[in-house]
Amino acid sequence: MREQTEEIAERIVAAREACGYSMEDAAKKMGINKYEYQDYESGHIDIPVSSILKIASLYNVDVKMLLTGEDPTEHNFSVTRKGEGVSVERHKRYKYQALASDFVGKKANFFIVTVDASDENVQFSSHEGQEFLYVLDGTMEVHFKDEKVVLREGDSVFFNSSISHAVRTVDGARARFLSVLV
Repeated sequence: MREQTEEIAERIVAAREACGYSMEDAAKKMGINKYEYQDYESGHIDIPVSSILKIASLYNVDVKMLLTGEDPTEHNFSVTRKGEGVSVERHKRYKYQALASDFVGKKANFFIVTVDASDENVQFSSHEGQEFLYVLDGTMEVHFKDEKVVLREGDSVFFNSSISHAVRTVDGARARFLSVLV
């Protein structure tokens, strides 16, 4: 997992340098402080997927390039076979499997997210756009500021992802869901 994080960080540095931005410029354009951005490029921390998406947009590169070092190649359709999507492990509790990662010029990003047993703390994030979550199995809580929505298998939620939000499992059990970020 650490090696993958370091490789992603190296690709982020290369993309920033290709655009001619300083770290300070990049941090300012992303709306974060320069120390947080430096952490992303250090390869020592797990970068939230929402930040990877924002970085890809800022540097006008595909998410697949940041995650794997490869450009997408499909223009008409993209098939992702069961268990074969580009896999990203943010940290030991979250595993993201990117779907349709080989499609050029996607207007949305698709992930199967597996969340292992939760602790009591939830980690909030926010990013531009909208998000759709559909629970494949398990039970999870989606936290929005002062509200909490419990979702079970087959339930879904669609929301403005600029609202601070977090996901956690219920009763210490694993949950899997489809996440679509637009």
